[in-house]
Amino acid sequence: MHIDYPEVSDDVFNVHYHKYDHAQARRIFRFVMWVSVPLLYIDFSILGLGLSFYAMAVARGLVWGYAAWTLRSTGRSSEPSDLDKHLYRWAIVVLLVQMASNVLSPINYLGHFLIDAWLCMIASIVVPLKVNLLRPLVIAYFVASLALCLTKVFPSHSYQLTVVAVLLLSTYTGQAVSAYVMRFRRKLLSAELELQRKENTDALTGVANRREFIRVIDNELQRHLRLGKPMSLLVVDLDHLKEINIAYGSGTGDMVLVEVSKRMKRATRTYDFLARYGTEEFSVLLPEAGEEMAQKIAARARSTILAMPIAASGKELKVSATVGVATIREGDTIESILRRAEDALLRARKDESQSPDLPAMNVFA
Repeated sequence: MHIDYPEVSDDVFNVHYHKYDHAQARRIFRFVMWVSVPLLYIDFSILGLGLSFYAMAVARGLVWGYAAWTLRSTGRSSEPSDLDKHLYRWAIVVLLVQMASNVLSPINYLGHFLIDAWLCMIASIVVPLKVNLLRPLVIAYFVASLALCLTKVFPSHSYQLTVVAVLLLSTYTGQAVSAYVMRFRRKLLSAELELQRKENTDALTGVANRREFIRVIDNELQRHLRLGKPMSLLVVDLDHLKEINIAYGSGTGDMVLVEVSKRMKRATRTYDFLARYGTEEFSVLLPEAGEEMAQKIAARARSTILAMPIAASGKELKVSATVGVATIREGDTIESILRRAEDALLRARKDESQSPDLPAMNVFA
């Protein structure tokens, strides 16, 4: 069965894989630093002592030094744009130095084409650069290698055609594998994010579920207590939802929950965190909201729920809600602030039952 997941944006993709790509780039830097020594020995074996060899020794040294400097300057982490910039410039230097070595080699020496074919293939696969940056480099190196084939002395035309074919196939293989890996990584990330979204989202209403709410409130509680900022919590319980389910069916009750969640979003601030906390309960985390602000938001949320009847199954159902509110205190835990909000909700229910002619008011603790 084929499943299509929502496509991730380039920014999300880059941020998600940045840590892996950064580590991969550092491994490539170290590898080329180590391989610079045997490559320099090959240059010596081919060119012998002379101006050409000394020029290549300086160039190899620059590649080595650039890699060492980049490893030190980027550290264990860096911004994605910085990584791309350093890696792109360094890749240009490496390819230019290798092409210079090829050009300086004797006209009848053909061994460097093995390295060229390997570079055209492996660079596309392992270098963690964006496709729009890496592909032009690989293609330019491939074209330069083909042009160099015209200046070399081959034992036969078939030998020359074989080298050209190997260069072409290696470049195509590298690009094909790179494109496949890129598509696979995007699909894998899309599936992971979709699975994470489903794990953290209530399937019916589309808001966060209880598990995600507990995770978020834990982080926010510690942050607000550390910074000394106020924070409040609402617990909203829908009245008579069980009776609606019995009278009109669970489908109607689901429609009520969906509509209430939409109204709650309209009534709260954009940075407030809404979650379905229980079967009939919603919770709202109010960052940097003291008791007075929380009271206003709670009153607005309740009035928004009461404002208009909800059309469901051909009926217009007037839904009401009871709200409990708690504001954080020093030394609070998740359990303590949730307990105070739920106690406030129970007291509001009790006041409503004792005064049936009065609407249930918000109770604060």
